[in-house]
Amino acid sequence: MGGTATIEREVKLSVWPGYAMPDLDGIIDEGSVSHGEEQHLDAAYYDTTDLRLLRRGVTFRFRRGEPPGEVWTAKLPSGTPAIGQARREITLPGRAGTMPMALVDLVRGWALGAPLIQVARLRTLRRQATLNDAGGTPLAVLDDDEVSILRGGRVAARFRELEVELLDDVPDRLLRVLAERLQAAGAQPVDQVPKLVRALGPPALVPWELEVSPLGTRPTTAEVVRAGLLAAAARLVDHVAAVVMDEDPEGVHQARVGIRRLRSDLRTFAALLDAGQARPLRDELRWLQDALGKVRDLDVLLTHLRAEASRLSRDDSSGGDEILRHLVQERATVHADLLDALRSERCAALLDCLAAFVVLPPFASATAKRPAADVMPVLVRRPLRRLRREADRLGPAPGDDELHRVRILAKRLRYATDVSAPLVGKPARRAARVLADLQDVLGDHNDARVALARLRELSRDATPAVAWTSGILAGLQVARAAECRARFPSAYRSAVAKPSWTWLP
Repeated sequence: MGGTATIEREVKLSVWPGYAMPDLDGIIDEGSVSHGEEQHLDAAYYDTTDLRLLRRGVTFRFRRGEPPGEVWTAKLPSGTPAIGQARREITLPGRAGTMPMALVDLVRGWALGAPLIQVARLRTLRRQATLNDAGGTPLAVLDDDEVSILRGGRVAARFRELEVELLDDVPDRLLRVLAERLQAAGAQPVDQVPKLVRALGPPALVPWELEVSPLGTRPTTAEVVRAGLLAAAARLVDHVAAVVMDEDPEGVHQARVGIRRLRSDLRTFAALLDAGQARPLRDELRWLQDALGKVRDLDVLLTHLRAEASRLSRDDSSGGDEILRHLVQERATVHADLLDALRSERCAALLDCLAAFVVLPPFASATAKRPAADVMPVLVRRPLRRLRREADRLGPAPGDDELHRVRILAKRLRYATDVSAPLVGKPARRAARVLADLQDVLGDHNDARVALARLRELSRDATPAVAWTSGILAGLQVARAAECRARFPSAYRSAVAKPSWTWLP
């Protein structure tokens, strides 16, 4: 992607216009304080009309007035997405009014399909002090900012704040010491939120659409189902940035899991929902799931084949390297296709529709109003019965497609059990764990199948080295699938055993 990426550790304090900065000498033994020139910063902030980015802890801005010049910056949640001290900040050079596509892609999920517009403009007079150690190495930066909020070209309000930020590898203790010194001089703690939140006021403090509220002691079925849908939708959109950055395969995996959970829940709870809205949404989610799946399948395949190719003899390694190069190139192509899908109007419409659906699910059955304790076990019992029926049909040597069907049903049952877990507690969580074990066995079997099919394709019209190595690796996939088949009966018996399901009627 280019640009720079950092993790911020900072604290903000509020001060009045006449606040006198205390002496910071002596905070660091034999250290020094250096002062920079005044900076006049001009920042334009972009968001959706209802501030979807900001309400999820994301800011997107253009700023001029400090090195390295005119830049665009996206501040993304680090870890659990929320407004806080640790944030992912990514900066790219650019011109005013021309948003870099790379940064727009990063925030696309949180925008939930809505376009980005300028929502605020801030002008800041900044006086900066840097704390250095005895050797002159910077440890922390203190910004003293006088901020003017512009609306319609005029100053609508002003405020002043101090912001202390630690630099790389500096212990957190220094942040506390600096904050205490400033507060002793009269600075007041404020919520650790961006200036933009203070500038925009109450609309920026409305909870994010996909935030899941804690369930009460006796929730209705509708409340439990809605919480499950919200959590799955949040998992999807929270990982769109990770999909775009493409630093860790887990981003694609988690986004895909979010869609799978959504589609599974829409099927499991179909009797409660308006079919005219739920079914089209489920079908459209399949389109994005398939786009993610093409990348995810190659990630899994590459991870496994890299491990097996590393154990090849020197004579066979050249064929393995050629196979891996081919798959890496294919993976780059399908990832580019995925980015095109995420940028499309179709995806924007899907995210908008999804948000509206999960925030206010269209329940069409009076059953949704009944206590979840009475209804949820009945709803979970149905996919359990389907799984048992399907498995009972299996002969002593089930086919690959039959095992794949069992895997799908096990996954659907696990997702329904996960939705019930906040209500049922430990029994449901235990059931979900044994189902996860069954999924792992069948997932490994399916991965071996996929790898075997791809190796067969790669061996056609291939060089002798690739054909030979493909055969070696294919034999390992056959052995891997056979091992999974041997593990399947035990994993299945544990997953459906009565002790795991005593909480069902």
